[in-house]
Amino acid sequence: MILFWRSIFRGIVFCGFLLAIQPARAEYKRIQLKVYGMDCELCARGLSASVHRLAGVRSVEVSIKTGILSIELVPGNTFKMSDLRTRVHENGFRPMEATVTASGKFDGSKFEVLGASESYEVPVPESKTADDPEITFTIPAR
Repeated sequence: MILFWRSIFRGIVFCGFLLAIQPARAEYKRIQLKVYGMDCELCARGLSASVHRLAGVRSVEVSIKTGILSIELVPGNTFKMSDLRTRVHENGFRPMEATVTASGKFDGSKFEVLGASESYEVPVPESKTADDPEITFTIPAR
């Protein structure tokens, strides 16, 4: 009987270890989005506050001079670029190209941000190694 309970206990501990191990998440880290039409301080603050309410956003900075919206995201986010572009449109602006730093899966020409289920055609980065899943690339305006 003691042997039976030991086996059950070991099985429970083993399952606990398997559940505690989390796979590496693919996610956006930083985004710099060029926003067309952002030339008013009040409007820029409104856009900043609106974007800050998106899930996974840690901080937002807006530069009227350059027209760039800089976003820092929390680790483990499931943020989507499509949600950001929609939010910018809802605030009366037009999202342009974006420079993105993300981690994910790179297969030579296509980079997949698995946590967001989004993928992009990107050129092969010069410093890309198999051990480094993080990449910075530009997404053209749509």
